[in-house]
Amino acid sequence: MRVGAVVTKKDDFNISMRKDDILNKILMLLLKALYEQVDVIVFPGLLGCFFNNDREYVESLLRLSIDFRSLIICPGSYFEILNGRKYHSSCIIQNGRILLRQRQIYLSRWERDANLSRGDDISFVNICGFKTAIIISTDIFYPQVSRYIAMSGADLVLSPVAVRKQKQSFNISPLWENVQQNLFFGVESGFKGSFKNMDFNSLSLIHGPLEMTERENGILEIERNNDCKLITANLDNEKRKNAIKKFDVLSKLNIKLYEDMFK
Repeated sequence: MRVGAVVTKKDDFNISMRKDDILNKILMLLLKALYEQVDVIVFPGLLGCFFNNDREYVESLLRLSIDFRSLIICPGSYFEILNGRKYHSSCIIQNGRILLRQRQIYLSRWERDANLSRGDDISFVNICGFKTAIIISTDIFYPQVSRYIAMSGADLVLSPVAVRKQKQSFNISPLWENVQQNLFFGVESGFKGSFKNMDFNSLSLIHGPLEMTERENGILEIERNNDCKLITANLDNEKRKNAIKKFDVLSKLNIKLYEDMFK
């Protein structure tokens, strides 16, 4: 399977942009993904927050996805309003349908100050034979989330990220650490820019177990200082499963214990 992570530069997306301009940028990225023969594309965190509400954003992406029937889209993250509560959420879309919905489980200080509520479970969906989950922004800092996902048999994590003042160094990426500890693939798309008077600066990377990467550094692809808008990589799940057999760190752990941590 071939995956792609959108790369943004500072203020590629911002609150002053017209919604049609944002959608046109998204359309261009979807066309690039199609040209690059990508099966799954991940957009950065907070992208949907530049629309009037989550419904407007998700419905716009659902309409766009109909013209890209084979492409599986994680449209970044957004603030979901439901029953008087507000969640930091994401989803997976294909051909006008939502395949999976996910709410962030843990909250940073700024998210608590914004009166966001916590999610309380992890959802999974099968994509091209890969059991797939989403980890949103703050949850990459909580290893129990990744450990539960791995113990549930996940092969792939999609991660729309928006982290404040994150130093740009992949070897301290929380998702990188979680991939190495749990041996799934990770596709991370990072937001760069301003939101609610806060600065965000997150990298885009595609992660794999150390043994599967050319330089044995756990990075299948990483954004560089050029004009590339989409990084891509091919994921070999059989090779990953062979790596797990050599380093099976999960078999003796109690999955129920991790699940109870979310409550």
